[in-house]
Amino acid sequence: MALSPYERRSLYRFMAIYVGAVFVVVLSFSYLFYKIESESIRESIFSNLRMVAMKISASAVDAQMEGKEFKIPSEIGCDYLLLNKERRVIKGCISERVDLDREEYTKSGCAYYIDRSARGHLGIDYIVVRDCSFKERITNSAKRVLLAAISAFSFLMLVGWYLGRLFLEPIREKIDSMDRFIHDSTHELNTPVTTMLLALQKIEKGECKPSYLRALQMSGRLISRVYEDLTFLLTKDRQKSERRLSSVDLLKKCEESIDFFSILAEQKGIKVERNLKSCIVEADPHHIELLIKNLIDNAIKYTRPRGEVRVTLESCTLVVEDSGIGIKSSKLRRIFERFERANETEGGLGIGLDIVATICSMYGYSVSVNSKEGEGSSFTVEFSPSKKRKETRRESS
Repeated sequence: MALSPYERRSLYRFMAIYVGAVFVVVLSFSYLFYKIESESIRESIFSNLRMVAMKISASAVDAQMEGKEFKIPSEIGCDYLLLNKERRVIKGCISERVDLDREEYTKSGCAYYIDRSARGHLGIDYIVVRDCSFKERITNSAKRVLLAAISAFSFLMLVGWYLGRLFLEPIREKIDSMDRFIHDSTHELNTPVTTMLLALQKIEKGECKPSYLRALQMSGRLISRVYEDLTFLLTKDRQKSERRLSSVDLLKKCEESIDFFSILAEQKGIKVERNLKSCIVEADPHHIELLIKNLIDNAIKYTRPRGEVRVTLESCTLVVEDSGIGIKSSKLRRIFERFERANETEGGLGIGLDIVATICSMYGYSVSVNSKEGEGSSFTVEFSPSKKRKETRRESS
């Protein structure tokens, strides 16, 4: 996905912190591993030198005690030196100076071990053995650790870059949703405002026709709907704690909401049928009004011209059906989420059903939807106190 300057800056900041943290971790573990392996190599080499020195010492003791021929083990080669108690060379091929006051040490890439267990047998007081593969083995170890560190660092960088972009996806979705919301809000308000201004211009010129007054009334109601939804959206947390409960007649609220949208339905040639029976619930009247208005508004908005909307209220169950475009199965489970819309080409802000779900959750009502693409939708809200739930239910047919 193409990144915006803000997303790119956020990704780079994340990567800077991530790279720094990964570098410190990889460097620390690499150094620790190198030290452990170096000590292991050192211990292995000196352990081998001790065994070699013991073989030479045992051979010297056996040669003197049993009168055998003294032989240097064949695997030693020329990396040994035998000295008497005056530290004079008896035999060997190590030419450089050896520090006989130390038991073991490393110098110029070679490991030296000095053994005194011969105790003067055959005149040997010092046995010096050497292994010059020490530097090479340590260097090879360092190369392996460095290669592993580079590989691990490179892999973690790829993982970090992937995770960074992955973490940006939900942010991108939210930004896209907000951009779409702003665009849709502008579009939603543009029509009634433009209609209102044109009607006022006609009235100012003395052309006061009933159609202009109806246009003003319809535009005012549409703007009022957007204002009510946005106000609830911004203050819903406060409204949850400050709701004022009273007895609300759902039949009356349904009739008021149908009358509220009558002009809009008439303009689209939509027939609104009603079958309403009285039901009293304890709730905030404004919340119940918002819930019903959003369901009816949604039905009219997504119903094709000259279609039909049916509002039924029986046994404290409200059903709002429409003969509209329906909802795709891929969007059905998300239709109650904020900014989610059934169709990107139709009007709406994508907040109406989110408000419905929020109000149902506040009072323990259940809301469900049955829909099939191209055949319309049916939204059902159960207000029955015996069916209270903590969360809204989302179903599909």
